[in-house]
Amino acid sequence: MKKTIFLVPILILVLGLMFSAQLMGSSWRGDSGVTGRFIFSDNIFLSATDTQSGGIVQIFPFVSLTRGGNRVRVNFNYGPSALWYPGNTELNDIRHVLDASVRTELIERYFFLDVVAKANQVLINPEVNAGFDGIANSNAFTQTASISVTPTIILPVADGRFATVRFSPGIGAVATASTAGSGNGAQTRVEDQRLSIVSGPMFTTVPWSLSWRRRLFDSDSNQGFGQFSGRVGYIFSPRYRTDLILGYDSGDYTASDGNSRGTRWEWLFRWTPKPSSRFEIGAGQAYYGNLFSFTANHRHKRWAFRSQYRVEIQDATTSILEQQIVPLEDIFGQPIVNPITGENVVAASITTPVLIDDTFLRERLQLSVGYSKGRNSALLDWWTTRRDYNSSDIDTLDNQVRLTYTRRLSNRLSASVFARIWDYSAQQQAGFDYFQDGVDLRVSYRLGSRSSLSARIGHQRRDSEAPQGSFSENRISMDLTFRP
Repeated sequence: MKKTIFLVPILILVLGLMFSAQLMGSSWRGDSGVTGRFIFSDNIFLSATDTQSGGIVQIFPFVSLTRGGNRVRVNFNYGPSALWYPGNTELNDIRHVLDASVRTELIERYFFLDVVAKANQVLINPEVNAGFDGIANSNAFTQTASISVTPTIILPVADGRFATVRFSPGIGAVATASTAGSGNGAQTRVEDQRLSIVSGPMFTTVPWSLSWRRRLFDSDSNQGFGQFSGRVGYIFSPRYRTDLILGYDSGDYTASDGNSRGTRWEWLFRWTPKPSSRFEIGAGQAYYGNLFSFTANHRHKRWAFRSQYRVEIQDATTSILEQQIVPLEDIFGQPIVNPITGENVVAASITTPVLIDDTFLRERLQLSVGYSKGRNSALLDWWTTRRDYNSSDIDTLDNQVRLTYTRRLSNRLSASVFARIWDYSAQQQAGFDYFQDGVDLRVSYRLGSRSSLSARIGHQRRDSEAPQGSFSENRISMDLTFRP
């Protein structure tokens, strides 16, 4: 993929930041610095037979900026990574990670504009021999760049007491490529148009809404998916609510019975025992099969729990547009001070679909459990993603688990353990099934208010259906981080 495609969203966001800065009255907040890292691997190419040891030098400057106001909100996270391979200079590369957004209220209450730009050259390609970060294999990456612009027009009816009309004609562009040479050069324009009418305070007990949505995965071929639905609910009390959704779906995904359109119904029940807890369960039927959804959020002083299950029609471009590359808050809902340097940036982005021009039915279960007390903190993440492709006759199942435990030994010293599991299978594709696990131990020491030093040792291995896809790697690394 040409490097220039990653400059487009960066340039647009910089212009957006310059424009929005004129409208904001609050101050910037953020984090910046540079990390130098030396990595030594005993299997630098993750090979099953030709194991070679070697070192990698990585320079990682980063910047995270946030600025909010009554009419403008900005998030900007950018971290290019320069890698040098001594003895293998042909692999030297610079990879970009960008996750930025600008939301501006251009006309108070009536007109909003959202601009989101993303670029990620460190996504793991599930069909290529790779570890959990892909550093030791230059062919392991899926590269993406995307830009979306969404204006929103809001029209209150009877000053919003009766209803509020929202119209969002969103447009965007997505470019993808693989460093392995497969699926290169895919670029497409996308659209996401939404129209909704939501009831106002006049209907406090029986709220209702009407919504229409048309998502074009590829505007050149008019490939996409459309929905129209009506929703009516009944609020028993502040804790209990139920909703019934009736609608009609049509698109480019064909069900097992040959239908590509049909009616949809879904029943939802919500329980909110307290402001920090919410549980919702749903069941129904669509033309492509049974519908079941589940959402749970619970926060306690020491514990936090988050889970979600959903079934929807997507393709690779919509997955890329919706993917949050850089998490901005932790499981407890608190903002992350330096999000671009967090452990979740790469690990959360390995759920990349196969880069083919095809729609799929996606089933996604996500579970996160966090614990924090005194010097100890722990986080468990589990993702299960099934994708049933429409015309490619591919069915993939992706299971990923990550466990992190950190103990603060003193005001300057901390130790962490990272355990990861990745189980991937692809039906109708021979040689792509594998099971992969890894364990890392890290010790970090804060040298002062502006610098820190850390050492890390780890092991990862893969058991693949294809013999050439199996590998085992031991790695040790040293990091030095400086913040101005």
